[in-house]
Amino acid sequence: MNNNKIITCSGFSAILAAWLTIVISIIKNPWFRITRNALSDLGGGNMILNFHPAPTDPYIYNVGLMITGILIALFSIGIIINSRNKIETTGASFFIIGGLFLALIGIYHEGTYPHDFVSIWFFIIASISYATIGTSFLFTQFKKTGVLLLIILIVSWAIFIAVPWQSVAEDEIFGIIIIDAMVLLHIYTFSRRIEK
Repeated sequence: MNNNKIITCSGFSAILAAWLTIVISIIKNPWFRITRNALSDLGGGNMILNFHPAPTDPYIYNVGLMITGILIALFSIGIIINSRNKIETTGASFFIIGGLFLALIGIYHEGTYPHDFVSIWFFIIASISYATIGTSFLFTQFKKTGVLLLIILIVSWAIFIAVPWQSVAEDEIFGIIIIDAMVLLHIYTFSRRIEK
C-alpha cells in the first residue's frame, strides 16, 4: 500500500470511528438528546454532578475517542511524510496534537478536572492546524483548495459565534462536520496527486 493510500485510509477511518463512537453511544443511552446534552455526557458524569443520568457503557465513547485520536495522529504522520512544503508539515504537526487532545477527552472524561480544557482545545488546535494547512496550499497547485479551507474556517467560526445553539452537542456536532470537511479536502489533494 503506497503512502497516499495510507493517508486516505487513515483519514476516512478517523472520520468513521468518530461517528460510530457517537452513534453507538447515543443508541446505548436513550435519555441523551442532541438539543439538550453535550456529547461528553456519553462518557461520564451523573445526575448529581452534571444533571444527567450516568451513561451506560461510557467506555464505548471514551475508548472510541482514544481510537479516533490515534487515527488522526496516524493520518497526520502520513501527511508529514508526504508533505508538499514545511508549512503543511507544521499544520499536520498541529493536527497530531489535536489527535492527542481528542484522546485526552476520552481519558479525562466528563466529571474530571481537565475535561473542559482538553475538549475546547481539541477544536481550537484542529482549526489552527487547518488554517496552517490551508495557507500551505497557497504555495502549491492546490491554491483554490487552500482558499476554500480558509473560507470554511472563517465562516464556520462566525457561524459558531453567531448561532444561538440550544446545546453543547449541537455546536460540537457542527465542529466535527467542519473538521471532517477539511480532512476530506486534504485527502482530495493527495488523491489528485495519485492521478498524475
